[in-house]
Amino acid sequence: MGLRNLRVKTGRYLRLDSVEKGLFREAFYLHIWVWLLLRFIPFKKIPDLFADSGVSANENDINILEQIKQAVRRASGVIPFKNECLVSSLAARLMLNSRRIKSKISLGVAKIDGGKFIAHAWIISDRFEIVEQMGDYETLYFF
Repeated sequence: MGLRNLRVKTGRYLRLDSVEKGLFREAFYLHIWVWLLLRFIPFKKIPDLFADSGVSANENDINILEQIKQAVRRASGVIPFKNECLVSSLAARLMLNSRRIKSKISLGVAKIDGGKFIAHAWIISDRFEIVEQMGDYETLYFF
């Protein structure tokens, strides 16, 4: 990351209000924690470790859902390693669980040019996409 790019990102951070700064920091640290955890824990244990513990979202939760979505997007753009949609989805799940907001993480695949498959993870809370599906993926598993 160049010095100019660092200044731009720092300036953006400084313009955030205190709630957004707190959510960004939370998302940033959760991204790092989840990324490290995925390096050491077999994937078959992930659904149990990241089980949903929330209740259905309501109209009052739309604002916090949007704020969490923005925080996750911002954090995934500045973490010091290649971010994967699964890391962002799991970090978002932890943020939602701590606020007792129900969510569903989906894992899917899509076929791309040349017959290759790509995988993607996304998370939805009451039809609100935190990490977006971004394409026509066939859902293989959700939790």
